[in-house]
Amino acid sequence: MSRIYDNKPLQSLPVQNHNLGGTWEPRQYQEGQGILLEGTIQARSRHVITDVKSEKTRYFVFHISVSRAHRRQFDRSGKEIEPNFSETKKVNTGFLNSSYKVEAKGDTDRLTIDEVAKIVSKQELDALVTRHRPQNCLSFWVTEQAVEHLELVEGDDVRVKTSGNGPFISSISKLDTLKSTVSNYAGGEVVGTSWTDKIMTVKSQQHEEMEDTQGADDDEWDD
Repeated sequence: MSRIYDNKPLQSLPVQNHNLGGTWEPRQYQEGQGILLEGTIQARSRHVITDVKSEKTRYFVFHISVSRAHRRQFDRSGKEIEPNFSETKKVNTGFLNSSYKVEAKGDTDRLTIDEVAKIVSKQELDALVTRHRPQNCLSFWVTEQAVEHLELVEGDDVRVKTSGNGPFISSISKLDTLKSTVSNYAGGEVVGTSWTDKIMTVKSQQHEEMEDTQGADDDEWDD
């Protein structure tokens, strides 16, 4: 069930002020497909960027230990589609799904942690947040406005979509790992359940179809 929180844990963070000698142009870090990832928040920091025109932009930065990641994929119309989560797939070869074989599924969109780091890490941005970041974490930026109704703290498991190949967050959602569901959310389109839920749904449907087929056979024998 979706829940809305206040953002007191975020607002209570000390503010780090950064004055730039030029204009602030976050769009320069948002080109490319972007990344879909899951991980755990290990630390948080709060930053205000003030450019040469005295315009201020307020951000929260989540320092996340990434557990898995894939490239975001889009069709020709620009609609986001599901990435290829692996290079292989299981194909049923036996009676009543009793055995499988593994077939090639094409190139995977999965990324290693090192590949994610190369894509999202920007030297000039990292310089502003490095002292707040624990070891083996990557830093992801999101505007205060985008998460004003979320409570996100250290230890929370989250799903993140980046806006292009950089550290800026397009959407972030809190995962309930016990139920494999998203419990709160900010940005982008509506987020569904865990990546594993589709697999379980398919298995459930296959089981129901198998039972329906068995029932039809029993009726035929009765005739």
